[in-house]
Amino acid sequence: MPNPPRLSDLGGGPTVDAGTLRTRARRFAELLAIARRHGLVPFRRLDFTRDPETSDKRRDQAEHLRRALEEAGGGFVKMGQLLSTRDDLLPDEWTEGLAHLQRNVTPADPTAVAELLARELHAPVDQVFQSFDNTPVAAASIAQVHRARLHDGTAVAVKVQRPGIDDAVRRDVDIALRVVKFMARTSAEARQVGVQDVAAQYAADLIRQVDFGSELRNLETLRAAQARSARPDEIRFPDPYPELSGRRVLVMEFLEGDTLSAIRASRADRDLDEPMRAILRAFLRQVVFDGVYHGDLHPGNVLLLPDGRPALIDFGSVGRLDPGLRDVVQELLAAYIQDDTARIADAVLRMAPVRRAEDEPDFRRDIARFVADELGPGARIGVETVDDAVEVFGRYRLKAPPDFVAAARALAIFEGTLRSLVPSFDLLEESRNLAREQIRDQLRPSVLRDVAARELFGLFSTVRRLPRRVDRIGEAIEHGRLSVNIRLLSDRRDRQTLSGMIRRVLLVLLGSGAGILAIVYLASPARPTAVLGTGTAGGLLGGAAVVLLVWAGIDAWRARRRD
Repeated sequence: MPNPPRLSDLGGGPTVDAGTLRTRARRFAELLAIARRHGLVPFRRLDFTRDPETSDKRRDQAEHLRRALEEAGGGFVKMGQLLSTRDDLLPDEWTEGLAHLQRNVTPADPTAVAELLARELHAPVDQVFQSFDNTPVAAASIAQVHRARLHDGTAVAVKVQRPGIDDAVRRDVDIALRVVKFMARTSAEARQVGVQDVAAQYAADLIRQVDFGSELRNLETLRAAQARSARPDEIRFPDPYPELSGRRVLVMEFLEGDTLSAIRASRADRDLDEPMRAILRAFLRQVVFDGVYHGDLHPGNVLLLPDGRPALIDFGSVGRLDPGLRDVVQELLAAYIQDDTARIADAVLRMAPVRRAEDEPDFRRDIARFVADELGPGARIGVETVDDAVEVFGRYRLKAPPDFVAAARALAIFEGTLRSLVPSFDLLEESRNLAREQIRDQLRPSVLRDVAARELFGLFSTVRRLPRRVDRIGEAIEHGRLSVNIRLLSDRRDRQTLSGMIRRVLLVLLGSGAGILAIVYLASPARPTAVLGTGTAGGLLGGAAVVLLVWAGIDAWRARRRD
């Protein structure tokens, strides 16, 4: 790993004022001092291998990194939490050490929290709540949760943003991205694991998570989708209190239970297969049919209630798929269940068409190979699976929709949670079985009735517009205004053929012209006043003629071979 970057490496990018640069430089110096204090620099000393003989060294470094991230605060703690599920990138000692970040974060100053609540709620805390526990039940990097009781006796969880965290996260994300960019530029190891792409994805999530108004909307949307499902009580979402919530405060029902991260840390012997299956079922329904899904299913965001049911919390990272993309996902799922790789390729090409028609057969073969290797029996899906799929797309210069890639990465994050808690859980096989259940659920009479109503309404709208369109066509024919636009040379191969013919004709014309001039010069008597002798000029033109004509011949030969 490389040495830490210098202050000058933090420049570049958009123009910022001098005050911002000074603030950024001071913060970077502070972070560098923290890293030095915990022995984390130079980066090349860190051990990211999986060598059993250096396991103790990695465990010690992971503990120092955890302490450094907690001391740094801001977005760094959250990034450490997210990385704790990435055992595809980091060895076990690192992920286990970082996992403690999900429950052991120092709470914010109670006085500052009370002041922030009073500003957001427009009243003192004791006027809004019957009781409010100043000691948080959970303290995370972005916010902390306090237990409170409303005046009607209802127990609620008050999620309050850590004072000053909004500006701190944006500043720290900016610094982190610049440091990661430096690492990617100077370290082959960092480039190999795709550290820059991972950091960019997490940074975007962090910026979204500092707006609790968005989180409230996400919670209400997921609750509504769950209520419409065939198993509305299979998974719990807390009840929100919008009238008490704002940009920096979110009040919702208090759910009693243990987080999966706490269960993992305690190494309790609990059967988690059925709760994980319920979460996977809900996630598949959210992505495939609802179009809105929880995008951050790491162990700290999943509760296990006393009755054994799972509950989801923390809705800062929620993704969405538009109806067109959702149709493609449904087609992909149906084709995957039937092991129909041709149909899978058809759905992928609907989502991201190839640029060159002649590349389509090769792309179909690569997709079939990817499905067999990465999604076949016994395979284990992970973030690297998503990266491999994106690499296949890139090979043919296809751009996968970002929302589709985000949904795939959300599944990979959940797979990391599964792998750390229930290693024997076969995500792909369970997904196949649960997908069949989801399809049966979508064939319920109530669902079919709603689908039929939507389709009939769409058909009615189309039929209603049809007479007007027919009348316009008839009127255009009557007055001789009907025209048909035909796009010439729309096929890439036709354009290549035409441009090749033009190029060869020009080469032959230029070569022939140069040859004729060469003959004229060689046949003319020498002129003493000329800069170049007629023989020399004729020789140069003759050489040019030979080059141009040979070039035209080689180009024609290559064109015949391509055909």
